[in-house]
Amino acid sequence: MGDRIAAFLFDSAVVLMPALVLLSAIAVVLLVRRWPRGLWRRAARTVFIAAAIAVAGIASLLLYAERNIRSIIQHRVQVLKLHPQKGSGPRSVADLRGNVVVVNFWATWCPPCRDEMPDLNKLADQYSARRVAVLTITDETPDRIALYERKIIALRTIVATFESDRPAGALAGAAYQGRPTTLVLDRDGVVRQIFIGRQSFDRLRRAVEKELSRSPAAEAVADRSV
Repeated sequence: MGDRIAAFLFDSAVVLMPALVLLSAIAVVLLVRRWPRGLWRRAARTVFIAAAIAVAGIASLLLYAERNIRSIIQHRVQVLKLHPQKGSGPRSVADLRGNVVVVNFWATWCPPCRDEMPDLNKLADQYSARRVAVLTITDETPDRIALYERKIIALRTIVATFESDRPAGALAGAAYQGRPTTLVLDRDGVVRQIFIGRQSFDRLRRAVEKELSRSPAAEAVADRSV
């Protein structure tokens, strides 16, 4: 539940915060309705001016933070050096250029990550023939991942670990260390969608289909070349 709330707040922050400020302003106006007429008018003008300034300021801050988070994620995903779990996998996300790529940051100790893994396996199976790569990345050791596969579930995604490019600073850490976090990249490697917390198979499938539908001609050409 906590992951769903966090995801909802992240996705809806630009709308929610101004709405909350506006509702607060309306509440203040209703509270002072019994004041003398002249005082009420002055108070109402002050409240609405303050609310407008607050809405503009909060919206600007949220947009700034959201754009920075996305730019941090975009940059770090592109420069991340990967260590494939099974030898011949990609050494960077750029190696998967030309595919729609689902990148999932997870950890074996993370309950929602473990709950999500069967859906990621299913996604990898369903789209294996359609130029879609499902890449699951953790900062844990290969031995830890191997133990997880033996004890919990075999992974049919592209599994990789990373040991470099640690995020620096609070904003970068918040943007990069949340588990699970899932990104959907288009065929050019551009981050199109960011999901925080556990996602259902249907939501991931819709995100993949949306990217596939952006250039159906390109997918057809790629399929003929295989």
